[in-house]
Order: sequence, then structure tokens, then C-alpha cells
Amino acid sequence: MIEALHLGSMLPAALGACCVAGGADRRSPLAWLGMLAMLGAMADTMLLPHPIVPAIVWAAALVALGIAAAVRARLPHAGSDGATAGARARPGMDAHRALQSVLMAGLVAITAGHHAGPAHSAEHAGHAIPLTALVVSAALVFATVSAIIAVRSRRPALARAEAGLGAASVALMALPLAF
Repeated sequence: MIEALHLGSMLPAALGACCVAGGADRRSPLAWLGMLAMLGAMADTMLLPHPIVPAIVWAAALVALGIAAAVRARLPHAGSDGATAGARARPGMDAHRALQSVLMAGLVAITAGHHAGPAHSAEHAGHAIPLTALVVSAALVFATVSAIIAVRSRRPALARAEAGLGAASVALMALPLAF
């Protein structure tokens, strides 16, 4: 059941990448790299019996991409005439992608620990419970807020779809860890 939910989380993540392809950020290498890294991390740590890249490396890459997306969200952007639009932050999904990337980093690392087997997990079980509870709580709050953005926002349809798909992906990764 847990594996089905984890694998099921990849479908909304892949569809979210399709939203990037058709959305306003389709020319942003950072948006693409972040989405592809999330998909790569999920596929490597959940599909393969022995991951190619350690989960902690995926987590570090996702956190770095999340920080880069957050910085990008705060930078002024060029208007349609090429002029800088002042101190106004970039519109779009950069902040959402940054949060999703950081949360996915935590979920991938924790999920990989659960997949490591009972001998390895029992060794660190006492230390992991508070961290797991924190990451799962943050993921569920993110999923709830993202779902609200998807339903009530005045953003373009693809941005709302990406927010909803991000909510579904993060929630499906977090739910098995909640129980």
C-alpha cells in the first residue's frame, strides 16, 4: 500500500512538469531542472531496488534547487519591453516550487530511510520520529494551501493546475509516513 501511494505520487509530479512545459515559465531552466530533479529523486529512490544516487544527495540537490527558486522569486523580472519592473518580485510559481522542492527533499530522505529495511531503520528510529512528524506536518500544510491556491486563485489555469498537482504529489508522499 505504501509503495502504491509513493508510486502514485509520481503521476501528479509528472503532470506538474507538463504544466511547466505549457506555462509562463516554460523557458526557465531552473523550473525545468527542479521538476526533473524531483521526478528523478522519486524514481530513483522508489522504483529501483538499489538507488543509483543516494537519497541524501537527491535531498541536497532538491534543497539547493529550492533555494535557487526562492532567490529567483525575489529577483526583479524584465517586463515585456525588456525593462526591469522595479522591486516587484517575479509573478508565478517560483515560491511554490521552492517549497515543494524542499519538502520533497525531506520526504525523499525519510522515505529512503523507511525503504532501507528494518535493521537500518530500527537503529535510528528514536531520532527519526520528531523529524518525520515535522516534515509530514509541513507537507500536509503545504498540500492544503496548494489545493486552496489551485481552487481559489486568479492565476492562469496551468499555474493553478501545477499547484494542485504539487499538492497531490506531496500529500501522496507524506500520507504513508503519517501512519
